[in-house]
Amino acid sequence: MPTLPAVHVTTDRIDDLAVDALVVPVFRGAIEGPGTDVALRALGLTEMPRDAGFRGKPGEVRHLAAPDQPWGRVTLVGLGRLDELDTAMVRRAAGAAVRALAPTAATVATTLALVETSVASVQAAVEGALLGAYRYDDARSTPKPYRLTDVTLVVPSSLSDAAAAAVRRATAHARAQCVARDLVATPPNRLGPEEVAEWARDHLGAGGDRIEVEVWDEERLAAEGCGGLLAVAAGSARPPRLVRLRYRPADPVARVALVGKGITFDSGGISLKRPSSAMDAMKGDMAGAAAVLGVFSALADLELPIEVHGELCLAENMPSGSALLPSDVVRYRDGTTVEVRNTDAEGRLVLADGLLLAVESDVDAIVDVATLTGAVSQAVGRHAVGVFANDDDLLRQLLSAGQDAGEPSWHLPLWEELTVGLESEVADLNNIGDPALGAGASVGGLFLRHFVDGTPWAHLDIAGPAWLDSDGDHLSRHGTGVPVRTLLRWLEQAD
Repeated sequence: MPTLPAVHVTTDRIDDLAVDALVVPVFRGAIEGPGTDVALRALGLTEMPRDAGFRGKPGEVRHLAAPDQPWGRVTLVGLGRLDELDTAMVRRAAGAAVRALAPTAATVATTLALVETSVASVQAAVEGALLGAYRYDDARSTPKPYRLTDVTLVVPSSLSDAAAAAVRRATAHARAQCVARDLVATPPNRLGPEEVAEWARDHLGAGGDRIEVEVWDEERLAAEGCGGLLAVAAGSARPPRLVRLRYRPADPVARVALVGKGITFDSGGISLKRPSSAMDAMKGDMAGAAAVLGVFSALADLELPIEVHGELCLAENMPSGSALLPSDVVRYRDGTTVEVRNTDAEGRLVLADGLLLAVESDVDAIVDVATLTGAVSQAVGRHAVGVFANDDDLLRQLLSAGQDAGEPSWHLPLWEELTVGLESEVADLNNIGDPALGAGASVGGLFLRHFVDGTPWAHLDIAGPAWLDSDGDHLSRHGTGVPVRTLLRWLEQAD
């Protein structure tokens, strides 16, 4: 599990806080603003410091000396315009400031939770701070410098009790997201399908927290007719796994299933990715399964009253003499046959196994999470999740949860006209549709919809926001852990 700093709340005056650094929010172009003016005036400043590199834009950071103050230094962090403030800005600012301070400051306090007197602002500040504090050093012989151990939020006395509860909830959410980050960040030679299954057993199944973990090996997969996983893994020396998770609270108010794509490395198979640099991020092709594991790591702590099923579809997609071939036909447990026209469209092949099993579990709703298509980034950009659904209520719930979590999402269509492209002359379906029709992200969603048999279902295509090439505010380089907090907020809506 990731190591993160402890978070506390206080109603003390800021000049009573003896910390290495005090983080002060600054609005663009103004010293006035909640949580800002008291701290800056304590430094003898009557206007915002101005230079070419700091204007109070969202996420901007500037360090100031703090003579004659109990803080070692003051760190200004930009929030943008006051009239555009929302909790996403608070989250970003907390992440940017803590990321900048973590290597050198052991203790940090901030007035960020004062900019908007609400529990939501407290939760956003805590999430941002913890996500900004995240680092992955397990593969280094010598970890990078890192000192941070404690973060303190200054809150108004009227929010003292509610803020403490918000800290506990935010910590659970952020830690779950960092679990997903750790899994994506782990080098693929250390984390294949078997190792992911072992992680689930060790971290979820061994604590007695009402989570059951069942692992299907290749023999069980064959006996159960899980043709997608077996086909995709055929070219790898590492066998596939299906991990089945069950969180069973007493008297659940609903039953849902989360299905995660877990391609621990994707070379494209025989349809090899070109150029070779296209594989640089392919250890992140299991970000969907990592997100589901992150969610499950928090369920017991949050004591959610929903029964949650998880289906993790784990395989490595490699080329070899035994690999799946273009033109091969895959058969599924429900009898559906799929002609494989491109082995690099493998995610939908393995997800079909998990969706079929989720349907058989007789749940109220299914959400699958996958880095499924490059096309989704062309549609909505790298920062947003593409959301597809066959149920309007479920769609609205997920879009609302994403907005609350600060994880942007956008509804994309499942045009019926595109289904003609999924027809095959030799099988029931083909796995890529007709490229001439375009809309590759929607075609992927239509393929998956075939396997849910009318159960309320949503597909989250996270291929854009699940991976970043550089650190940014509260989001980490490489695996970001999106959309863990969206899923947790969605599950909490039934509470």
